Amino acid sequence: MLPVLGVLLAFAVIVVLRLRNVDFSLSILTGSLIIAATSEAPFDVIVEAGRRTITDPNTMNLAVAVALITVLGYSLKATSLMTELIEGLRGVLPAWVLMALIPAMFGLLTMPGGALMSAPFNEPEANRLGLKPEQKTYINVWFRHIWYWASPLSPVAILAASLAGFTLNGFLGAQLPILAVTVALGFLVGSTFIKDGERSNHGAKGLPEVAKGLAPIVLAVVLSAVGVTIWIALALAVALVFVIRRVPPGKALEMIHSGIRWDLAAAVVSMLFFRFVVITSGSVGALFESAAGLGVPLMAILVVVPLLVGSISGTPTMGIGIIFPS
Repeated sequence: MLPVLGVLLAFAVIVVLRLRNVDFSLSILTGSLIIAATSEAPFDVIVEAGRRTITDPNTMNLAVAVALITVLGYSLKATSLMTELIEGLRGVLPAWVLMALIPAMFGLLTMPGGALMSAPFNEPEANRLGLKPEQKTYINVWFRHIWYWASPLSPVAILAASLAGFTLNGFLGAQLPILAVTVALGFLVGSTFIKDGERSNHGAKGLPEVAKGLAPIVLAVVLSAVGVTIWIALALAVALVFVIRRVPPGKALEMIHSGIRWDLAAAVVSMLFFRFVVITSGSVGALFESAAGLGVPLMAILVVVPLLVGSISGTPTMGIGIIFPS
């Protein structure tokens, strides 16, 4: 019974800590220690989970990949390639497509401050089309988050695939129908208030800027799709940004350092440790057995618990960190 209570307490503590803005990694580690402490062999569980976390190749691969995703986004912003890409797109795309594509690109790269950056880029077009504030917000929020379902450059997808034991391509392939439905719904609703099909800026330079700006992104996606390790694909994409802009080595190192989100990299390690604590302790298995003994359908647990965690946390990373290892 104690392991079951430990799991429930760990979940509750993680949620409470996050609601109080305690660091994500610290919250997950605290939950891990609670599960380990209420298991049958606390010390052995911690040692074994730590050993497996350190020796598992996924730990390094995922941590580096997540860090490089933010470096890629930062470098595209710092070198103005992202700005020029958007300006180029203004000359070749209808306004309603551009309005959706701008937040989608910022969402694709998990760029620090992406939520605040995509809105100003959309502002000129939104004003020209006479959109209301709530309509601007809808476009920005909806299309910036479509990549949660199926993007090889999304930390959410990478972590979910790894924790669930799938290959990244296999996981993304299964998610593609949901992505398609999400995009279709976004355009369907957007078409009720965006009527302009003309290009937004006929004077924009167009294709050369689009090609340069898209090249690093396309390189990372294509290499990942053909099976290249994701962090290697991202590293080559970052290198391509520096080559296109002829960034000196010293400046490149400065961009890499400034672009890394250490908190996201630490979150990866803490989630993998949490996963191995759950596996080693067997506590979650005991929880499911207890629930089944009380007559609670397994499907109800699998549906209701993620819904509750997601609604309380409000962040996909936290939901993945808690639910997928379980």
